[in-house]
Amino acid sequence: MGKKNTDEAAEGSLEAVTLLRFLGDRLRRLRLAQNRSQEELAAASGIGMSTLKRLERGQGCHLSALAEVLVQLQVRDRCEEFLDELVQDARPEDTSRLRASRSRK
Repeated sequence: MGKKNTDEAAEGSLEAVTLLRFLGDRLRRLRLAQNRSQEELAAASGIGMSTLKRLERGQGCHLSALAEVLVQLQVRDRCEEFLDELVQDARPEDTSRLRASRSRK
């Protein structure tokens, strides 16, 4: 197994880092499509400018900050629908189980 560079080790797997950068880029594009400045969006979201800049660079943030940004960008409902679809796609036919099974030894 190869060594991760220091940045990757600090931020997570390469796949997670790539996803964060993709998400940040799309949030920036959405903000710009709405003709909103970083200052305006950060203030409306109740987060600091540095948090929004980190998020748009794909460097992550707390989920609560991401949620506030998504609400202010008016995409909360679409995010909920997307996540519901993922759950539906992953759910087996028997939907009565609500917890994962324990691993067997």
